[in-house]
Amino acid sequence: MNKFAFLLLACVAVPAWAQPGDVAAQRAQIAAERSRAEAEFEQAHKACYQKFAVNDCISDARATLRQVLAGLRQQELALNDAERRRRAAERMREIESRSAGREGGAEPGGQQAQQRAPQETQQETQQDTERGSRVRDTAKAAPPQRAASAQAPKPRRAAQAPRTPKPVERPDTEENERRYNERLQQAQEHRAKVEKRAAQSGNKDVKPLPVPP
Repeated sequence: MNKFAFLLLACVAVPAWAQPGDVAAQRAQIAAERSRAEAEFEQAHKACYQKFAVNDCISDARATLRQVLAGLRQQELALNDAERRRRAAERMREIESRSAGREGGAEPGGQQAQQRAPQETQQETQQDTERGSRVRDTAKAAPPQRAASAQAPKPRRAAQAPRTPKPVERPDTEENERRYNERLQQAQEHRAKVEKRAAQSGNKDVKPLPVPP
């Protein structure tokens, strides 16, 4: 836990060395401090399993990690804000240089750049807010309490829910009756035609056709 305290103090001291011309180095150091804090938390998390109050130890380690990440996040936000201000100032200087010596205000390109400046600043602020939310979520969720899961009994296999029997399809009596009547009518018509042909040919010994089942 002493290493966590050192990291927390380092987070407070880092803004003193921040210089506008060394933005890349500042971002790299913030990323390195964040990785170091997460690695120290992993070690502390493993060491907690050697203690009696495992859950309390893990909670303390996670709280320290959140403090370190919050301090680094504040540095990152301050750095992003300074960078936005610097870019906005550069854009304004560019606009002024384009509009210098022209009567009737800035040229169309300068007006468009002036309109884009606050929009870009707002987008960058929103991106910083989203990144901060992801960092907080990571600190809350990393890593899970393996001690509680190891001590808890394994749940029994859930009983399978009884399957709902499929409804038995009832025979369509009306459809069957309709088909039977159609077949019967067809048989009767066919029989009448056969008898008619037999009568015309003089053959009266023609046997009647059976009624379809």
